[in-house]
Amino acid sequence: MISLPEYKVMGEDGQEYGPVAAEQIHKWIAEERLERKSPVKPADLRDWVFLESLPEFAGAFQPPTPPPKRRRRKWPVAAGIIILAAGLILLVVKKFKHL
Repeated sequence: MISLPEYKVMGEDGQEYGPVAAEQIHKWIAEERLERKSPVKPADLRDWVFLESLPEFAGAFQPPTPPPKRRRRKWPVAAGIIILAAGLILLVVKKFKHL
């Protein structure tokens, strides 16, 4: 009988969970209970590592999506130009009224 690798997982609450099979970890990733930087300790390793550093789980995470680009709105500039132009027109009209 082939023995599947098992893992211990450090939860956000500081508790160790496991040993569990890779299948369970994949379920927890899908349920968003584990993330890339979740500490995990494979049975064959002595130290804790981040989940994303293990090849068997690295592909389970969606690549990080960049934040949407903020589109600059042009209307504040256009509104400023219109207000400035209107002010200049009023000054010119006032000046010519006094002549």
